[in-house]
Amino acid sequence: MTPMRCPACQSPGRPGARFCEECGTRLEASCTACGAPLSPGARFCSQCGAAATGATAAAARAGDVRGAAPRAYTPTHLAARILQDRSALTGERKQVTVLFADVSGFTSLSERLDPEEVHALINRAFELMLAEIHAYEGTVNQFLGDGLMALFGAPVAHEDHALRAAHAALGLQRALARYHEELLRTRGVQFRARQGLNTGLVVVGAIGDNLRMDYTAVGDTTNTAARMLQLAEPGQIIVAEATARLIEPYFELRQLGTFTVKNREQPVAAAELVRPRPHVSRLAARVAQGLAPFVGRDDALGELERAWATARGGRGQVALVAGDPGIGKSRLLLELQRHVGAEGTWLQGDCISYGATIPFLPIVAMLKRAFGIHDGDGESEVIARIGEGCAVLGADAREVEPPLRYLLSVDPGDAAFAARDPVRRRAEIVAAIQRLLAAYSRRQAAVVVVEDAHWIDSASEDALKSLVDAVPGMSLLLVVTYRPTYQQPFGERTYFRHVTLQPVEHEAAARIVRATLGVDDIPTELAAAIARKAEGNPFFLEELGRALLETGLVRREDRRLVLTRPAATLVVPDTVQDVIAARLDRLAEAQKRTVQTAAVIGREFALSLLQRVSDLQSQLEQSLAELKRIELIYERLGAGDPEYVFRHALTQDVAYASLLQAERRRLHAVIGAAIEDLYAGRLEERAEELVYHFTRGEVWDKVVRYAREAAGRAEALCVDDRAVGFYETALQALEHLPETPETAREAIEVRLAMRATLWRGGEPERLVALFKEAEALAGRHGLTGYLDPIYAFLVQYHWARGEQDRAVEYGRRCLERAAARDDLGLRVTGMYYLCHAYRQTGRYAEALGAARELIALLDGPRATERFGLSGIPYAGACGDAAVALAEVGDHDGALRMLDQGQRVADAAGHLYTQMTLAAMRGRVLVAAGRADEAIGLLEPTAATCRERRFVGQLINALKYLADAYVRAGRPADAIAPAREAIALQEQVKVCVERTYKHTVLARAYLALGDLDQAEAELARALAFAERNAERGHEGWAKLLGAEIAARRGDRPRVATLLDGAQEIAEELAIPPLLERCRALLAEIAAR
Repeated sequence: MTPMRCPACQSPGRPGARFCEECGTRLEASCTACGAPLSPGARFCSQCGAAATGATAAAARAGDVRGAAPRAYTPTHLAARILQDRSALTGERKQVTVLFADVSGFTSLSERLDPEEVHALINRAFELMLAEIHAYEGTVNQFLGDGLMALFGAPVAHEDHALRAAHAALGLQRALARYHEELLRTRGVQFRARQGLNTGLVVVGAIGDNLRMDYTAVGDTTNTAARMLQLAEPGQIIVAEATARLIEPYFELRQLGTFTVKNREQPVAAAELVRPRPHVSRLAARVAQGLAPFVGRDDALGELERAWATARGGRGQVALVAGDPGIGKSRLLLELQRHVGAEGTWLQGDCISYGATIPFLPIVAMLKRAFGIHDGDGESEVIARIGEGCAVLGADAREVEPPLRYLLSVDPGDAAFAARDPVRRRAEIVAAIQRLLAAYSRRQAAVVVVEDAHWIDSASEDALKSLVDAVPGMSLLLVVTYRPTYQQPFGERTYFRHVTLQPVEHEAAARIVRATLGVDDIPTELAAAIARKAEGNPFFLEELGRALLETGLVRREDRRLVLTRPAATLVVPDTVQDVIAARLDRLAEAQKRTVQTAAVIGREFALSLLQRVSDLQSQLEQSLAELKRIELIYERLGAGDPEYVFRHALTQDVAYASLLQAERRRLHAVIGAAIEDLYAGRLEERAEELVYHFTRGEVWDKVVRYAREAAGRAEALCVDDRAVGFYETALQALEHLPETPETAREAIEVRLAMRATLWRGGEPERLVALFKEAEALAGRHGLTGYLDPIYAFLVQYHWARGEQDRAVEYGRRCLERAAARDDLGLRVTGMYYLCHAYRQTGRYAEALGAARELIALLDGPRATERFGLSGIPYAGACGDAAVALAEVGDHDGALRMLDQGQRVADAAGHLYTQMTLAAMRGRVLVAAGRADEAIGLLEPTAATCRERRFVGQLINALKYLADAYVRAGRPADAIAPAREAIALQEQVKVCVERTYKHTVLARAYLALGDLDQAEAELARALAFAERNAERGHEGWAKLLGAEIAARRGDRPRVATLLDGAQEIAEELAIPPLLERCRALLAEIAAR
């Protein structure tokens, strides 16, 4: 039978022992072949038939742990946990730390010793290695010749897997160093181990009954760990930068520079793991990194301060502080400690995630700190320090010291105590702890803190229960912190105070992020993304903030953050992901699978939908009830189908990320089909949701269908960026389908449908490219009917480019084709842009005629239709007519036309058209001499267009606003909006009405007395007038040129320009221009 180890504390058991001498746990022998328990005296295993003595300890004799099944060498409690939940653990993506170790000296052993003896010695080394790995709940995945590979964080997730791996590596290093000294002394051979660690993703595959586990590395996780092993010298531990980043606050590292790794473009930084830093708590590690402001916790801190005041007065108190991981429990205690200061004795012990099987762990840590004992102290020094610490007890110290010395693993100095029954010995240890704390509190009021009690061991918990009963008689505040999943066993007392930490409010959260990043301002989009993910959890806020810089999502500029990529690409940092993944792995199998399935549905999910897609029907209700109890999800109360929401968005993110991509695809497809079935009569309301699921489920034909529906819904609400996104999704989905006449038809229609949204967004060149693709598809498949809307677009395009002659040409061609086939949509498009082209070229009478014809054509029930255009043609034609009337001086008629168009736009609720008419009304008001009124309208119009990204109408509002500023006597204010309008046009590569914009700038500079700038802008205006054939605007530009020339006293130039302006006014019948020309002549003649 192989030597037994205690399944609870891992202490070695002496032969024949029935109970652990360290913690009192019952000991069971187990089969080395299959891991099953062995009955006392058994010679063979009842489960697999292997011999319990002799050679089955070739899992014992040379007991080859390397050849045994993992279940044979995995501790019983860990094996049971893995097997219990293995179906929930398989097929998952896990963030892990990989440890590679191998031993050197094997060859020299083989040369000098008998093979069976060598085998036993090597096997002993592996047993030592396994003991250290299992002590931190690592799992040995495979043996590799003279080495092994272990995973920390898989198959069971741990939020501190990197710390566990580092501790295990150092423990392994120490154990093998002792073994090396033994072999060197007894056999004269060298025997050392080297180790390499890295952190990253792996995919956990199937887990068999014998605990063998398939896994697949994601990226270069294991390659990098193996490369670290190659870099290590015997006796050395090398960690890659991914691991170093997580453990550096807790361990001393020696940086080694960067090294190449196979199949990895960038070199990897490596460091040697030297030793743990002394007594570094998680909070202390964060203090070293820099703490964010302590905000949003005044009430909680006030409650603890009041408890402390009561305890100082001699009435002991117990404060139970509960809160989610990262919510700020430790930080709250730090602030309390600062408040207590020198007025009290602070005694603290922290539970650790891998310490639940280590008896009295937090109390041992507390005593070591209180007595000033360090890890390197010798036994005599430890005994002396215990004596000094117990001096406060006076004569009672002689009774208290032996239990405490025994607890701190040194000679108790009392043979009778060491020989006592374990149950009695444990009771005396608890009593000694209580007497010591009572003595401390008599000398000076004390605060006793036990952090993270959700990880507490049973011995410490029993000691706390005893202490809780004694607290009222002491000047002592006992503070216990824990997560909501911990069911505190202390009952209720009148001297209890409960503090439950909630997420911090929005402003406090913003302060934490700004402080973490060292900036004064954060982009709104980014702040919203962080708030949505972190939801007021301070730790999450800090880690997300740090991740922004580490991943290059932002850069700092003068205490401001600038986004380098969309905020939507913000990822969950490993530190946060590990905390959440560990909590999910602690769930029962049914609960975890429910969470994962719900995570694929979304942050919010309906019970009816979950029922249709879950494979846990019989356990679903119970699972949801438990998830509600532990507050992973909330139920939304109300009538109808019950709905649930994940309490934290990050929980959904991590649960979703844990699933394999193939399983995600399957679930998304199943969920999409279930939504179709469940909401068959209301699918248009679910189009966006269906796009989401079918895209990720790769059901491409469904993606095309619902993406088009979703785009149409977004476009109807003028949410153009969303509409464009859905159209692009449809095009991407079509690329996954074979090109047939039917898919070609859909591809053409999607491109044509993007006309309105991209036009409003100021992307005409992109439209040209899309329409060329549509034209090619139509040609390949003989779909000539689609050429009409392509030609109709060319009217609009050439108008925007300022190529009015071509716009008129294509417009007339569209009208001819429309008449031949009685195509109303084509006729509307042709007429609408003919109105625009006529107006831009100064042919106001023709523009007015075409506009009135279009209005008459659409008057009635079709007045609100858009016919695939950005705005409503009926209302737009009213605007065209209004501006044409204003140009010829009929301002009242112009305003009536605008009112007519406004009624239609308002009836349709179409914001883009409303903004179009608002900009045109501003233009009419300027022409009518009501500049201040125009400014009051145009300023908010420009703001709305900017917010909604209506680029074309933003340009219009800005140019008319600049003109209004000049007319209102504010020429300096006109420069910026006029220049912005020009810059926007250049950005989107259009130049319609460019003459008007430069004329406004010239008029502003003239009013400011800057004649040189005025002439420069005038020259640009006249150049664009000639290029774009903008005759009406050219007339006004020449009139302004005459005014500038008159200011300089250049009479010949005045005459030339005035003659040109007057000629245009007469040719195009523009009475206001003609009147102004005659007035200027009169002014000059009068000088």
